Amino acid sequence: MTTVGEVFHPDPSVTSFFVGGAKRYDGIDSGLSTVFDFPIFFALRDVLLRGAPAGRIADVLRHDALYVHPEMLMPFFANHDVPRFASAEGSSTAKLKLAFGLALTLRGIPEIYYGDEIGMPGGGDPDNRRDFPGGWIGDANDAFTHSSRTHEQQEIFSYVKSLLRLRREHAALRGGQLWHLASDETSYVFIRESEEERIVVAFNNAGQPRELHISLGDSQAQETSQAGVLFGEGNAELLNRELRITMPAQTIAIFSLN
Repeated sequence: MTTVGEVFHPDPSVTSFFVGGAKRYDGIDSGLSTVFDFPIFFALRDVLLRGAPAGRIADVLRHDALYVHPEMLMPFFANHDVPRFASAEGSSTAKLKLAFGLALTLRGIPEIYYGDEIGMPGGGDPDNRRDFPGGWIGDANDAFTHSSRTHEQQEIFSYVKSLLRLRREHAALRGGQLWHLASDETSYVFIRESEEERIVVAFNNAGQPRELHISLGDSQAQETSQAGVLFGEGNAELLNRELRITMPAQTIAIFSLN
């Protein structure tokens, strides 16, 4: 049986203390299989909604050695205790899609809060627990069906569905190692690697297109000779062990490396 703990704190040195699999200084093993990844939650919201540097995400991930099984952490960006992402100050459809893009490609087992896949609004608890539209006799709208979703709801739903399909089709995104490539104020680029494949995920939080030049000389991908687009509107090419990525504003792009 899997048990998941909730430690509402932004510091991995605090949240990791409560995960089972090892006895801490107090001599206690909590027995918890894993915890919700609140450090990632806070980092994602700070980066996407409050203008924090994208490198904050990488900083959290660099603490993964504190956990016995970081691959079992549960990254997320919303739950029943906080205002809906879609209603948070600074949010937008593009920002919500970025949140999904990161949560579904970072290491771990992602948690999706119901309704976020259609951009449901909601303030603090209990307003963030509104009924999902549809599924009951007499409901005016049924967001379980394509025909009843608004254009914006369908845009978000299709985006999440495509990301989940990609995750299902690629073992590297489900359980591969995560390696950092580059990060700065508005971008973060990382590799997910399994025995069969290497995949690059590029995140651009800037309000304008970005062109990123990333050296692969000392990375896990130094022998790469070709990059192909798996997801998004970005483009990648290799030149002298340098990965050159171009991507639109506020987007995620995913590439396969060969």
